[in-house]
Amino acid sequence: MKRVLRHIVLLGLTIVIIIGASELDMSPKKIYGMPKNINPIQIREGYLYYDTLILPLNKIPKVAQLHTIAKKVMGKWYKMYTAIKVEESGNDGQNSYYAKAYYNLVGMRYPKKRKTTAIRMGNDYYAVYANWYEGMIDFRYYIDYMEGSFERKFKRLPKSEKEFINHIYGSYNIYSKWKNDVFWILQRHPVMRDTL
Repeated sequence: MKRVLRHIVLLGLTIVIIIGASELDMSPKKIYGMPKNINPIQIREGYLYYDTLILPLNKIPKVAQLHTIAKKVMGKWYKMYTAIKVEESGNDGQNSYYAKAYYNLVGMRYPKKRKTTAIRMGNDYYAVYANWYEGMIDFRYYIDYMEGSFERKFKRLPKSEKEFINHIYGSYNIYSKWKNDVFWILQRHPVMRDTL
């Protein structure tokens, strides 16, 4: 009899707990994590939409337009991206062979170790991209990779474009003329006059 009574009490408690749990509001009162769909850059039907810009992905934009997109994609390194783009593939209307044929605006080589958006390796190990925006995203992956390299070496993150360029110099490009030109562009190119 005691055993049957115990089972009835346990069954009753279980039913009360199940009913009580079903009445609880389990939705969080605080939003955790990053909000969904916060990227203002939209890619649709072969075009990139950002702010007031509508840019075809198969046509290389002007430097000022790339600079505007780079602010969002590159974060604090957007000026470095623009300077390297001008040095590697030219200013408005002066795009290099690799920029035109591979959408490789900053002279990226096909990576062996890090994440990439490149679709294949082209001549002389240059990365080939589906469009210019994929090349920009890949440069962001490179920056993340090299920031990690800088942090492992110096136990801190780079503080300026000059410091970061000095760090990538030698692995990204081995010519002192390249480094001097990038520094010159950073200081004197008209598009560099804006601030964050």
